[in-house]
Amino acid sequence: MIVATGHTDNPPAADGSLGRDSPEAGRSRSTECILDAVEAVDADGVVVCLSGGIDSATAAALAVDALGASAVTALIMPTDTTAEAAVADARAFADSLGVDRETVALAPAVDVFKRYVAPRIAPAGDVYAAGNLAARLRMACAYLVADATNALVVGTSNRSERLLGYFTKYGDGAADVFPLAEHDKTAVRALATRLDVPPEIVSKPPSADFWPEQTDESELGAPYAALDRVLAALLAAADDATPPEPVDEAASVDRETVERVVERVAGSAHKREYPPAPPRPAETELGVADALGGGLVDGGDRAAAAVADARDLVCARAESADADGVVVDLGAGVDAAVTAAIAADALGPERVRGVHLPCHKAAGFATPTPESIADRVGIDCDRVTIRPLVAELEAALPARIAEEADASGLAEFVSRVRMACRYYVANAESLLVAGTTTRTDALLGRATPYGDGAADLRPLGGSYASELGRLCQQVGLTDMGSDDPALAVDSLPLGSADLTPGAVAPADREDWGSPDDHARTDSILAHLVDRDLGIERTAATLGVDRETVRRCAERHVRAERTGTAPPTAPGERDRRRYFHEIELQFESDTRPAAGGSLDSTAER
Repeated sequence: MIVATGHTDNPPAADGSLGRDSPEAGRSRSTECILDAVEAVDADGVVVCLSGGIDSATAAALAVDALGASAVTALIMPTDTTAEAAVADARAFADSLGVDRETVALAPAVDVFKRYVAPRIAPAGDVYAAGNLAARLRMACAYLVADATNALVVGTSNRSERLLGYFTKYGDGAADVFPLAEHDKTAVRALATRLDVPPEIVSKPPSADFWPEQTDESELGAPYAALDRVLAALLAAADDATPPEPVDEAASVDRETVERVVERVAGSAHKREYPPAPPRPAETELGVADALGGGLVDGGDRAAAAVADARDLVCARAESADADGVVVDLGAGVDAAVTAAIAADALGPERVRGVHLPCHKAAGFATPTPESIADRVGIDCDRVTIRPLVAELEAALPARIAEEADASGLAEFVSRVRMACRYYVANAESLLVAGTTTRTDALLGRATPYGDGAADLRPLGGSYASELGRLCQQVGLTDMGSDDPALAVDSLPLGSADLTPGAVAPADREDWGSPDDHARTDSILAHLVDRDLGIERTAATLGVDRETVRRCAERHVRAERTGTAPPTAPGERDRRRYFHEIELQFESDTRPAAGGSLDSTAER
């Protein structure tokens, strides 16, 4: 579930800030945003990560405003770079709000990572890689607590940070609801004062705590007041809301500051968008008529086009990011094998890093091993068991959380910790993370939000799972099983939670079945999504019972509504409404939002 308050149509304030109306009006919209998000999924409350800074304090106060103190849990998660004064401020403010607070000491877990994991996968990590790791581990812990208590995670990123990219991708930029997404830093300060956040927190220099005495403004090169004026002037100019006045004059700042802001906004665009995937072919190119008989790819030509599109995506993203290459998690089975092969073909094997991050020593002994995939594709692969790191994090969490968390929540926790390790490699070695999820995974929500679904690009995002066999042939992996049965493509696992050796991710169990079952699911999705035929026509066209199609449609709609996204305001994240969504609304006695009858697809 991703919800954020949207910006208003009012003009910029006199001080040039992006907060376009009174603190009280902003407060009302932000609390409504939190309340709507909780009610939409019938959650019992929210989790807020308190740092001792103004943004998290304001977000926590808004949550209490919206839900009451009993529905808010504050997590304080310091590392060895966190100032003691910040921890004290966070605890005191949580107590003043009357919320339940828990302190999760991350320093021991980070120390385990630095001593045991980092030397085996990325010994060159710097303070930025370490700081981003800590932010992502906080996110993983927050989501485990939220999953165990039926709560949502409240994000604390404000609009200034979002536009400047001053947040950790899939770290503090990962949450379910973003009540500060419309407020720039100037507006947050006004809102915090209205919410009775203590003056010592409001006036404190903002810091990400990546190292002692770090401050946001020293890194950004200007005070937030000036940065907010530049951002407001840039947005106003883009909207043609002001005369064509030079931005530096409109914002009353020097030209160099404007150029730095423009560069930051452009360079951080990837943090504000979904990981790109290759385009899906037009309907006339789809082999959906034969889907139930053996996959959606219509012969070798389409498979070649799919691989070419994926290869082009890898090249384009690596070039635009000026990255040295990509890192691929080779523990994801056939998806990982195809992804690694495409990346190696696009960039050269020397620019592709494989990692394998099992949570148990026994994991990875199934055939083929990630090391075997790496050898076949011709890339390097580093393997390290992350169980010591996971165990240290579990020990730091409140005992009741481990007791209340179910298998699915624990599996997603491991997936998010694994993601944090992958991104440490990427940050340390100037690489992009190439995701291994397919179009099927995305449409059904089978990937863990901010876990295995977190990436910088998704080479397989334009292909259904049942198409992977043809893609394997196209990238030269068909002979993996010709001489050695242990390396047969068909034996590759489609996914594993890796909580225990051989475990299957709980989210995948209802989809687990034969290749024919996967092909049927993909064919239904192709008709529902690519062709937008709706439930009735899809069932009739494929000769599949309506209930099966309806369940698939429900899963897709749920994935669409609860899918992960960066801290984005409505209007910046357009979501298409499909005909089957309207049908499901009609079935639940809800008036179709698009208007018209179920016989018409003219309006959506």
